[in-house]
Amino acid sequence: MHCSNIENRGLDAETFAFLCDVFGGQPCHRSLGFEIIYLGQGIAGMRMVTDLKYSTGQARVHGGIIASLADTVMSLAASTCGHIYRTAEMKINYLKPVFALTELRAEARVVHPGKTIAVVEADFYDVEGKLAAKSMGTFFRDIKARTVKKGDGTEKP
Repeated sequence: MHCSNIENRGLDAETFAFLCDVFGGQPCHRSLGFEIIYLGQGIAGMRMVTDLKYSTGQARVHGGIIASLADTVMSLAASTCGHIYRTAEMKINYLKPVFALTELRAEARVVHPGKTIAVVEADFYDVEGKLAAKSMGTFFRDIKARTVKKGDGTEKP
């Protein structure tokens, strides 16, 4: 994925490019239309333009699609801390319907950046900028995943 359309809010260039490639290159993310808006230390923003094929009755976006976006944006926010994080658990509260053919924006922030476990929360905004959902998750550091290396070859903390 090209980083040119993604705002870097303070990450070093190597970490920024690595995360753009890892998260932007996932077939699932591309298929669902997820786009990274910004990345910063402990924060991430994503968006998707919802599609009718992901809707239920009355053109409402299926909750599972919103949960997929929640999982992705929270994991991405955790991973801005220098390691890849995987989902241990998450919950989501749906506050209002999101309709197909509109934009859904997700903003995640790390609440607790532990050495092995990160706690992350996210807010989801509909096309009118109204809060549509809230999510919280626990993510574990994937010690087998590649980490970003500094220019001198040492592991980034």
